[in-house]
Amino acid sequence: MRVELRMALATLLLLFLLSAATRSLTHAQVVVDVIDLGKDGGGVAVNASTDRLYVAVPGQLNVYDTGTHTLVTTISLPQNYSACYDVAVNPVDNRIYAVGLRTYVVDGNSNTVLANLDAGGREVAVNPTTNRIYVGCTVSYPYTDPYVVRVLDGATNNWLPDIPLGSVGSFEYVHVAANPTTNRVYVAFSGDDELRVLNGNSHAEVARVHRENMGNVTVNPDTNQVYLGVSYTNVEILDGNTHASLGTIARIGTQLRLNRLTGRLYGVASTTPGYVLRIADLASGTIAGYIHLDGNLADYDIHASLGKLFATHSSSPTYWSKKMDVIQDASPASPAPLPTPPNVVAALDLPEKGDGVAVNAATNRLYVGVDGGVAVYDASTLAALAFVDLSSGSYKPPVYALGVDEALNHIYAVGVGQTWVIDGVNHKIVGTLAAGDEIAINARNGRVYIADRAVTLNVPDRLRIYDGTTLTHIRTIDLGTSIYYQWVDVTVNPTTDYAYCTYSLDDDLRIISPTTDDVVNTIDYASIGDVAVNPVSNRIYVWISRGGQSGALVLDGNSHGEIGLIQGISGQFAVNPQADRLYGYTGYTLFQIVDGTSGESRGRVFLDGQIRAYALHPGLMRLYATHHDYPAEWAKRLSVIQDAGGPPAATATPTATPVPVASPTATRPPAPDLAVARVWTDSLPAASGEETMIMAEVANLGGQPISALFWVGLYVDRSASGAPDAEVFLPSLLPSARQRVTFTWTFSPGLHALTVWADWNNSVDESSESNNMATLAVWALPRATPSDWVHLPLLMKQL
Repeated sequence: MRVELRMALATLLLLFLLSAATRSLTHAQVVVDVIDLGKDGGGVAVNASTDRLYVAVPGQLNVYDTGTHTLVTTISLPQNYSACYDVAVNPVDNRIYAVGLRTYVVDGNSNTVLANLDAGGREVAVNPTTNRIYVGCTVSYPYTDPYVVRVLDGATNNWLPDIPLGSVGSFEYVHVAANPTTNRVYVAFSGDDELRVLNGNSHAEVARVHRENMGNVTVNPDTNQVYLGVSYTNVEILDGNTHASLGTIARIGTQLRLNRLTGRLYGVASTTPGYVLRIADLASGTIAGYIHLDGNLADYDIHASLGKLFATHSSSPTYWSKKMDVIQDASPASPAPLPTPPNVVAALDLPEKGDGVAVNAATNRLYVGVDGGVAVYDASTLAALAFVDLSSGSYKPPVYALGVDEALNHIYAVGVGQTWVIDGVNHKIVGTLAAGDEIAINARNGRVYIADRAVTLNVPDRLRIYDGTTLTHIRTIDLGTSIYYQWVDVTVNPTTDYAYCTYSLDDDLRIISPTTDDVVNTIDYASIGDVAVNPVSNRIYVWISRGGQSGALVLDGNSHGEIGLIQGISGQFAVNPQADRLYGYTGYTLFQIVDGTSGESRGRVFLDGQIRAYALHPGLMRLYATHHDYPAEWAKRLSVIQDAGGPPAATATPTATPVPVASPTATRPPAPDLAVARVWTDSLPAASGEETMIMAEVANLGGQPISALFWVGLYVDRSASGAPDAEVFLPSLLPSARQRVTFTWTFSPGLHALTVWADWNNSVDESSESNNMATLAVWALPRATPSDWVHLPLLMKQL
């Protein structure tokens, strides 16, 4: 009954969060479909009047239904050796224009090519009022040719006189847009950072606007406002009549697209990792949402009435190049979809810049360290409960880390000068300890561990241990002395009472006894980072990097032997012992959630602001994250992430007895099963005479971990037998886990056959040996020089 009540309350609280408009991101942009294009995707255009989507791929246009996302037909584009860069639609006569190395005119009614013109460009815009098509052109090395905008007469498919922009001797971009209401044409040229405003009939210049680092341009015919990219990521809004500035939207990105029906502006920006599509609300001039994409967008377009975006990807990373994402955002008739776990469900404004975070699950309190104090919230409703002022006069000390002793209901706020001990009932300061940077608390035996990274050169880095009941010092462990700034992290296992400390100077994991408070074991690694413990499974997770691999190394808490490596997860680790989940992040923005036993992904959550620190509420399965001050607007924000929708089942409650780990059960397959899932290279075709990276994905399809080192071999232009031409090793592989391996090879010109063989010397006892190999054919061509670029279509045709 108690568990059912908790789950019901959690559901109600989550609904409360989603209805609190001042705190919640009530809707989110989500990828609703991923379409396999079959070929590398390029330009994209939507004809909303016919509900047709046109996607450029090498040799053709793919035509899709915008509602069902199904392929309707393909239109062959003669001499189109690579995907056209851009596609545009004239909704008046239903003609489609695709530009690349050439320009193609397609009849949208019959799906036939009406014209194949021997001049092309990188960007195209249509003015339906005059039935003129504007093609922005770039030039090739040595960049002596003038930049122009080509003008096509849509009635006759004949070229009109070019619009000259000038010669600048470097590679530059030409962006074009047209306003059919005012019959104005806009040309943004990065070569001189001038926005040219042209008469749509005579192409006479009406006005010029200069902005440094000029980018894309788009226009809203309904409001006669022009949106101009500046400083690479910002957008300036200009009045279409006076060209005066009306304001700026920060960090929206490039590749601007506009939904006139919803008043939303879209832009793309790189992040770490991947790319982010940001959505700005034009009424407020603020970012209304964002969505993270692993692949770099090649092009995208919007179906305004459906609120859908269709996005193709470039070849970085390579496995995204043949995909098209369908993204659902708000439409005029309905909002964007509700977020599903794991996702950000709320954003809380903090009184000052946030830093350390901690949760007391026993009292359901959330503590957020901010400049000058500790803000106290209800962990469920996010209601503000109190503020503990730690400032002295005008100085507001930052709170680097927070710790909670749930048994004593004490909160420890670690700062630059001292550590404040706060009573969780009345929020009064009851004592102080030494300063530090990280903290770990064992509520079972009352130990408090404060890691202090020296900020002064040649001063020892230390780990101090205190008695949390009496606030007396027990001992100090000197970790080392460095002339550089080092990192220290510490955690405890409240079941075994052992503490674990990592130190970046010697890359050692120190294991500290709960009885002697001394280091009883030291394990050395090549490179080490954060550490976390699951007290239920008695597993330790240590970030390491070695042998070209990095991730969470899983250790048995009894023997401290290695169980496996969970790759791709880094940053600050946290463990939910009730749900057996491990949390970390990649690139300061992408939360990773994995199963603590199998290493399988349980979801990812992108945060547009860089993560500073976070805390976990195991019962609510929530994460609370503070952010760095880049971008500035995130510094005073707390993101609340809901994982798995609610509290876990009662059977996941921790017990006081450690659970044995890494013991195979009868339900698992009898042995591991290695397989090579795929093989690819960093470039197709490869450049002969230069090193090419060859990647392969090795998977363990079995139910038992591979805990011993095994080798993966590469065979080039020969059968896979005997010793390979190159080999790499994997130290371990958990069940259902996948790991990338990388080789390098220098090819001679011609066609080559590659074979990758996992466990080529048969050192692993597997349930199946039939899937250990995968092959790939690779063309290697001479490296193209600027003088060879004119032959690029011929080279591509030979492939």
